[in-house]
Amino acid sequence: MEQFRDWIQERAISDPYFAGTFWFVLSPLVEADLAAALNLEAVHSQIVPAADLAGKVTFIGRTGKKSEAIFWHLPFHKHQLYLFFSLVKPRRALRFIYKLLGRARGRAHLFPIGHRLAKSCVRLHPHSPFEQTNVVRGVSYPSRPHEGGADINLRPGNAAIFFAKLEDEQRVLKLARMVAPTGTETSCEFTVSRIGYISYHRGEVGPLLELILGQLSDEMVASVKPFEEAKGRFVGLRFPEPVFTEQAGYRSVLEALNRLPRTTMALIHANPYFHATLTNYEDGGEFDVFITDSSTIY
Repeated sequence: MEQFRDWIQERAISDPYFAGTFWFVLSPLVEADLAAALNLEAVHSQIVPAADLAGKVTFIGRTGKKSEAIFWHLPFHKHQLYLFFSLVKPRRALRFIYKLLGRARGRAHLFPIGHRLAKSCVRLHPHSPFEQTNVVRGVSYPSRPHEGGADINLRPGNAAIFFAKLEDEQRVLKLARMVAPTGTETSCEFTVSRIGYISYHRGEVGPLLELILGQLSDEMVASVKPFEEAKGRFVGLRFPEPVFTEQAGYRSVLEALNRLPRTTMALIHANPYFHATLTNYEDGGEFDVFITDSSTIY
């Protein structure tokens, strides 16, 4: 990975708008089966140092213009977690990565980086205070439909104040671009997205790579274990307060499910208990959502 580290830092120096993006993929398939399912091919030219496999995705637009993106598999594997890398801007690459993972027919998914995991990315240097990391851009998920339904740009600032305000206002973080100290005079600028990626932009990349390959990946693997143990049964998500004592609580769940991208939702029951089904039409994943008491979603 030393060669990869040097290469990506040199690319960032030469490109002021650089976004080398790491995509976190969760799959129960072993590496050989995942490569076959995604139609990955062995890398013969070292465009991306350390990459061993690559998958190409092509789209042909209405005008006949062809566009493509390549995702390189990095030889890093922890339990069911795989790491891919791309050089396409994340906003453009998103439709391509979904098409690539769709080849696995529901057996490979992007790993969402939730609030707790995003906070784990703030400190790249063990002796750097939390508030010394600066959030230069933050976006939360859309507001409720009656509030306009638009993405909400959050006020930038030091990470301690930013995340405290995020929690006070009960916002769901969509994206945060941070500048984190990596030493007394060095830093790293990167973006963390809830969708399931981290983009490196500039600065000292070594500590970010250590975070991705170490602490962050370990936390991701640990967070999956309760769902693995369920194996076809239900996973209960319990709130500390009784939030479903009235029908308004059910409506908030419906609104949240309806705002999820690339999914369709059907309500089966709303009284005396809540039951909805959720289908991800990108990869065919299907889920049942139940609320049978005042503080738990199954």
